[in-house]
Amino acid sequence: MGLQVTAASSFVSGSGALYLSVGGILLFVFTFSLGAGPVPGLLLSEIFPSRIRAKAMAVCMAIHWVINFFVGLLFLRLLKQLGPQVLYTTFATFCLIAVVFVKKNILETKGKSLQEIEIALLPNA
Repeated sequence: MGLQVTAASSFVSGSGALYLSVGGILLFVFTFSLGAGPVPGLLLSEIFPSRIRAKAMAVCMAIHWVINFFVGLLFLRLLKQLGPQVLYTTFATFCLIAVVFVKKNILETKGKSLQEIEIALLPNA
């Protein structure tokens, strides 16, 4: 995202800005697909109990894609109104909040069966 902001600012002009912009988008897509991109689908399949997993995942993924649609729909309008620095800083802030949330609230599931994860996520009543 930093490459996008640099390319959109007045620090770089001409073909340099074009290469920075395209390179920034390609780098973002690559790192997103390796990192945070598949997380919703993978995490949801582990945290829901098996009796409601299919329906809960369908609802959650539908909401996920509706929100993605609105982000894509409103992006150019927000870019024009807010400018690239403010918009990308806002996106980066939400990414940072997501990282903090995951570190504090998401259980490590590596090497555990679905039943072990389900037991670990049960509320202590």
